[in-house]
Formats: sequence, C-alpha cells, structure tokens
Amino acid sequence: MLALTTLTPADRPATQTFLFLHGILGSGANWRGFAKRLLGAHCPDAEAWLVDLRKHGRSVDFAAPHTIAACVDDLAELVAARGGHVTHVLGHSFGGKVALAYAAAHPTGLRRLFVVDSNPGRTAAGSETTERVLELLRGAPAAYGSRADFVAHFVGAGLDPGVVAWLAMNLVARDAGFVLRVDLEAIEALLRDYLAVDMFPFIESPPAAYSGETVVVAGGRSPTLDPEARQRIAAAAARAPGRVALEVVPDAGHWVHVDAPDALQAVLARHLP
Repeated sequence: MLALTTLTPADRPATQTFLFLHGILGSGANWRGFAKRLLGAHCPDAEAWLVDLRKHGRSVDFAAPHTIAACVDDLAELVAARGGHVTHVLGHSFGGKVALAYAAAHPTGLRRLFVVDSNPGRTAAGSETTERVLELLRGAPAAYGSRADFVAHFVGAGLDPGVVAWLAMNLVARDAGFVLRVDLEAIEALLRDYLAVDMFPFIESPPAAYSGETVVVAGGRSPTLDPEARQRIAAAAARAPGRVALEVVPDAGHWVHVDAPDALQAVLARHLP
C-alpha cells in the first residue's frame, strides 16, 4: 500500500479530500507546506493526502511493471482501503500525468483536477532538470558521510541548491552515513512510460462521468509545456470554458510551487469555491 501523510482540519470534520501527487524523484513531503497554506486559506473543510507514489519516498515495496497505469491502480487501492472519496487531485510533472490518468479511470465525484507543469501528451524527454539529476545519480557515490557531503557533491556538480534540498529528502541513514533511497531502474521505467502515455484525449474529450474542471498550470519560464501543447489546451479551454483552463505563472520555472508559491496559490484559488 502507498505511504501517505494526511493533513486534517483542526476544528471540523473533513468534507473534501485533496490528493497531492509529486514528480519523479520527489515525495509527498514536497507538497506539505503548500498544501497546508492552500487548504487553510481556501478550503478549511478539506483533508490533504500527501502520497508517496510507487518507488518513491516510503513506497518502496512495489513490483514491476512500473507504469502510469500501475500508479493509478495503487491510488485506487489506497482510496478504497481508506474508504475515502477524492474530490480534488493536484499533480506536478510526472504526478500531473498520473493525476490525469487517475481522473480518466475514476472520474465520478471529482470536482477539480490541477495539472502543474506537466505535458499531457507524448514527449521526447522529461524536464531538463530531471534528466540532469538522473545523469548525475548514475555516476554518484553509493554513500555519503553526512547530509552536508551529499549537498556539497551535487551542488558542486552544478545542481541548484533548491533542487538538491528536494533530492536530499530521499536520504536515509545507514552504516554511520547516508544513502539515497532511489531505485534508478524503476524510476527510469516510470519516466519512460510518462513520456509515452498520451492523456490529451481526457482533456479534449473527457468522459461523461467527469463533470469537474481540469486546470493546467504552466511555469512561464519552463519548456515542459511546449507551444503545441499550450495551443491544444487553450483550444480545449475555448471549446469548453469552465471545464478546461490553461493558467500561466510567469515568474516560475518547472518547480512552480517552489519558484512562485504565492502566485500558484492565487491561481488555484480562482478555481476553488
């Protein structure tokens, strides 16, 4: 079963459930601060589920195949086991495509779907940062004497300190040092499937059982949503206003919730009741 952290309302029962899905090499913890701020300000009756997708964070004991479809099945199993009813799904990057696939397979009752800097279509490559991180991990040391050693290694290799801090969430203590809890073979299989899966049919012709709104958010400085993808989403939004929307956060790169959290919160708030 997938590992998750829940954030519950302090003074009332939860009547909505927000599912937060991270990107490749991330974890549910990536969204903790943002989720607390967003729901506290705009949906105080909502519970947040911060999920570790398969082979990420604490969700390590999952067998191949490692695919988008397998991620959707994992989420469905989690929702069924908890007896929950998901009303909103937010996914970033890899998690954005998982969010789309989950909504396509389980549309009933979903009110809103937020897809943050994730290309819904088939693409030739992932984000430049993700590709660079994977390249460095393939040649990285097996263990580190301290967290500071880990940070120094990857910052010295040219990664942004913020990206290194995100990556360091995967460190675990072992044998008086630290190792990175990452199954590179599984991660690369998930990324290959992400690049191959096409979820534009859901955006352009959603199933009848889905009566909610799909909001795609692009980082203004990110190349993830190329001009063709943005044009297709904008065209779908023009055909179905209130059902599909394209939003751009001008000052953000791929890591929208890190680069411009206030602007992203304002964008999402426009689409919340």
